Order: sequence, then C-alpha cells, then structure tokens
Amino acid sequence: MIEPLALSPLAAAAFLGVSKRTLTRLIAAKRITARKSDHRTLVDVASLKAYYATLPTITRPAPLYCSIAVPPNKPKAKHSRRKTRH
Repeated sequence: MIEPLALSPLAAAAFLGVSKRTLTRLIAAKRITARKSDHRTLVDVASLKAYYATLPTITRPAPLYCSIAVPPNKPKAKHSRRKTRH
C-alpha cells in the first residue's frame, strides 16, 4: 500500500488523535509542517510522525477507568399552563 505524502487537516488530526484546533495550533507553532496547494491545506505526514516521535512515553500503566464528574440532577422547572378559550 502506498503511503500518502500529505493529509487534509481533518485527516491529520485524526491520524494524531487530536482535535483540528490542536492541529492548527501545532502548525502555527511550527511543530508540524503544512503546505498550501491552491486553496487546500496539506499536512506533511513525515512531520506528523516526527512530532509523534517527540512525545514522551508513558512509564506507568494507564488507568482502566475514567472518572467523569457528573453534575447533580436539577429538578425540572414546572411550566405553568394557562387555560385558553378557543
């Protein structure tokens, strides 16, 4: 299979597992290389791999669960209904 030289910003963000906004920030910080072809932005796959290689490795196991704070249930507001004549 032939590996592409460049990806769209959305595909590049998915490739790294980050949001498109985070990818845009990485491009602005010149940590990832992007080029313009007419009106399209193309993100260099080699720079994505190079950036990924600079990330630190995890030396401890990741937790098996994720605790997310759930907001308490709010009581529903009662709507007053007016009786109207038709």
